[in-house]
Amino acid sequence: MRHRLFLIIFGCLLSLTVIKTAWSEDLLFFTEHYPPYNFIGSEDEVSGISTEIVQEIMKRTGFAYRIKLTPWKRAYELTLSQKNTCLFTTGRTKERDNLFKWVTPLTENPIVLFAQPTSTIKITQLSDLSEYRIGGYLGDAAVDYLVTRNIPVETVRDDKLNVRKLQGGRIDLWVTGEMAGHALANKTGDEIKKIFKLTAIAGGIACNLHLSDLITTRLQQELHALYQEGFIERVYHKYDPNLSVPIYKAE
Repeated sequence: MRHRLFLIIFGCLLSLTVIKTAWSEDLLFFTEHYPPYNFIGSEDEVSGISTEIVQEIMKRTGFAYRIKLTPWKRAYELTLSQKNTCLFTTGRTKERDNLFKWVTPLTENPIVLFAQPTSTIKITQLSDLSEYRIGGYLGDAAVDYLVTRNIPVETVRDDKLNVRKLQGGRIDLWVTGEMAGHALANKTGDEIKKIFKLTAIAGGIACNLHLSDLITTRLQQELHALYQEGFIERVYHKYDPNLSVPIYKAE
C-alpha cells in the first residue's frame, strides 16, 4: 500500500516537473480587435469576453503569459511558426483543425451576411451569392467558409472598413461574425441588416503544434472548470444578457 502511494505521489511530482520544464518561456497569446470577444478597453488594455476567459484560465494555472493585440493575418502566421504561442479567438474550421493544438470552446460564432438596412437582397442558398460583391476580413474564418466553396470575397485588413464599403455601395454584402458585425457597426454609427446565416463556427484558443501537450491539456481542464462553475455564463452576460453561451462538449 505504501509502495503504491509512493508511486502516485512520485507520478504527480514528475508531471509538475515536466510541466515546469516545458514552460521555459512565457506563453504569448496573440489576439485581434474583434469586439465583443477581444478589443482594447477604456484603460488601453486588451479586454472582451474571450480575453477575460483566457485571463482567468491563466490565473488559475499560475503560468506566466502575455497578451498582444496584433493584426489577424500576422498573428495567425506567427502562431503557426513560433513555439510558445497561441491565438484567440480562432474559428476551428476543418481546414485549420490539424494546424494547431486546440483549447475550446470560447465562443460559438454565427457567421452571417449583412447588407444595408434598405437592401432588398434575398438569399436562400449559397448559389444565390454569385451575382453579388461580398466583402470580408483577410484571414477570417467567415471568409474561408465562402472561398473554400468557390465564392469570391473582397478582403481588407481591418473589418471596420467593410462597414464603410457597405454603406458606400462598394460591396453588396458583408460576411462576418454576427456579434462582431453589430459591435463594429454600432461603433461607427451605421445601420446594417442581417440577410442570411451561413453557419456557426466554434472559436477557441489555437496553439502552436510544438507547444507541450501537458500545457494545452491543463488549459483545457481549467476551461472545463470555468464552464462547470458558471464563470463563462457570467462573463457573457456581463457584456450582454441576451448573448447565447456556448455549450461545452468534452472531446
